[in-house]
Amino acid sequence: SGSGGFLVAAARRIARRLAQVRSGEDEPTPEQVHQALRDVVGSCIYGVDINDLAAELAKVSLWLEALEPGKPLSFLDARIRVGNSLIGTTPALLAEGIPDTAFKEISGDDKKSAAAARKQNKIERSGQSSLFAVDGTVSTTALAAARRKILQTTDDISTTRERAAQWEAFEESNAVRTSRLHSDAWSAAFVWPLTPESIPPVTQEVLQNIASNPDDPTLSQTVQEVQRLADEYRFFHWHVEFPEVFGDPSASDAGPDGWPGGFSCLVGNPPWERVKLQEQEFFSSRSPQIAQAPNAAARTRLIKELVDDDPPLYQAFLDEKRRAEGVSHLLRNSGRYPLNGRGDVNTYAVFAELFRSVTAPRGRSGVIVPTGIATDATTQYFFKDLVTTASLAALYDFENAAPIFEGVHRSFKFCL
Repeated sequence: SGSGGFLVAAARRIARRLAQVRSGEDEPTPEQVHQALRDVVGSCIYGVDINDLAAELAKVSLWLEALEPGKPLSFLDARIRVGNSLIGTTPALLAEGIPDTAFKEISGDDKKSAAAARKQNKIERSGQSSLFAVDGTVSTTALAAARRKILQTTDDISTTRERAAQWEAFEESNAVRTSRLHSDAWSAAFVWPLTPESIPPVTQEVLQNIASNPDDPTLSQTVQEVQRLADEYRFFHWHVEFPEVFGDPSASDAGPDGWPGGFSCLVGNPPWERVKLQEQEFFSSRSPQIAQAPNAAARTRLIKELVDDDPPLYQAFLDEKRRAEGVSHLLRNSGRYPLNGRGDVNTYAVFAELFRSVTAPRGRSGVIVPTGIATDATTQYFFKDLVTTASLAALYDFENAAPIFEGVHRSFKFCL
């Protein structure tokens, strides 16, 4: 989503085509295009961003674009959402349950506690029943029907407050809360603190208990920890947030992710960043001395000295290191990215796979990524799959000599 640049451009293009169809003219009038634009913004533009402010800016950009005197602003709260679109779960992953690899220790975990969690989860999985049998937790048909009523376009200013109240009630409903909590709990298992002092982790049986009775008082501490981790990592579950787009997971034509639908079109310029914590970058503004250390060994020594010299900074470093390892663990071991979730993960690669997975069977996606998507060893499985399934419509390769992107080195190659 960003600040809405891609969404505004997409809305303009769709609106122009819609105005052409409605008017039967190749050159519709500005009034016809603007009316179409208002309808497009109010009915078919979606966006996700990890940053709250960016999401709000995207709404403002769309409102300004489609503004019409005397008519209410389009209701965008349900379509422009906040979260980390890369990390979350799918109906298919929920149905398979929590894999034992979820409890692989990351920075700060205790090996014995992690091993015990894996063993417990394996025992519980051996007697696992289908999560599709748990009422209301996987099927999102009811959520989709409720959202469609709220999302209906209207030019009546008097209904604006009513719609906002309906949306608030929907977000606080048991159906939404349970569905989101169920998905959050599955995701939280991968980043759960595994130490002797920690709250027992969400293993398979705990997950099923949360899904069937989230208000069980014996689960209150566990639920609180799930919600804390969901807030920290900003889990985002596409089928829960946009159920009207993805359809019923129990449908016979559900794809590998467990949904039959998806978006007609996706466009974006995702970040190109290594997920692994970059120590020099972390300390660049916090401690220039550490950031400018002559080598990795010297930097490690200086970081260890923070235990006595600057405990708060050392703790902030440990927290950020764990968070980065947690994200990497989810991307590599959750099963969400079987093709690109490997090696030293770069966000551009998993974003490309994400775009493909949330695009409808007859839809298209377009993404700006480094040319490594087609040439690097870690992305070879993804690119091979695109080619062998005849899914690749086009690849346009660029050099940055112009430069097209000011912040990218002139010799860097990227592609559409």
